[in-house]
Amino acid sequence: MKILVAGATGMTGRHVVNQLLQNGHQVRAIVRTPDKLDSEILSHRNLTVIKAAILDLTDEELQAHVMDCDAIVSCLGHVLSFKGMFGAPRNLCAEATRRLCNAIQIRPQSPPTKFILMNTVGVKNPHLNEPRTIVERLVLSLLHYTIPPQRDNELAAAYLIDEIGSINPQIEWSIVRPDSLINADISQYETAQSPSTGLFSGRPTARANVARFMVSLIEDEPVWHQWKFKMPVIMNAAA
Repeated sequence: MKILVAGATGMTGRHVVNQLLQNGHQVRAIVRTPDKLDSEILSHRNLTVIKAAILDLTDEELQAHVMDCDAIVSCLGHVLSFKGMFGAPRNLCAEATRRLCNAIQIRPQSPPTKFILMNTVGVKNPHLNEPRTIVERLVLSLLHYTIPPQRDNELAAAYLIDEIGSINPQIEWSIVRPDSLINADISQYETAQSPSTGLFSGRPTARANVARFMVSLIEDEPVWHQWKFKMPVIMNAAA
């Protein structure tokens, strides 16, 4: 298949690109700094690198890049630095999601494109009664108003849920919510509709496992039908 990956040089995005290429797919990667990808990935015959900040691309350029894609994976996120969290663009994830979806919908009618958004377990599923303690609700509210990336993730998820919805003829989506991210090899992992841990007691989740799950959403139709239009939480399997 042909898959567009945004945020391909991020710590999870690199795993996604590598696993897709290993599985024989054609990958288009939108990256600002291609050199952050391993040389063997950069030289892969099935990889097309689009060197650009995604929000700097024109609408026409985005439309050309998504025109024949079977799936789009967004692993965009904010750099964990003062400038990365408080500088521009504050709504990177939400604005990129909106513009990519608009680009998909401009193209002629075709089978629905899978849109997979990497988000965070700190964003609540509005259709489920996901319990949070009073302290957790206060902390999330504080993050919403003081830390731009939290609000950005909320807006990106809300766009897919409220604006694209579940009856769009051109886009089907899944919002993947990892628990506490760590760097580790692929291992057994679990998925659930809602968090099974508290905000301060998350279960470690390997970035490689997040990538593996997102690739399975693309390749495995039963997995896709289980999680499309939902917000699965992923975590490493319990010991």
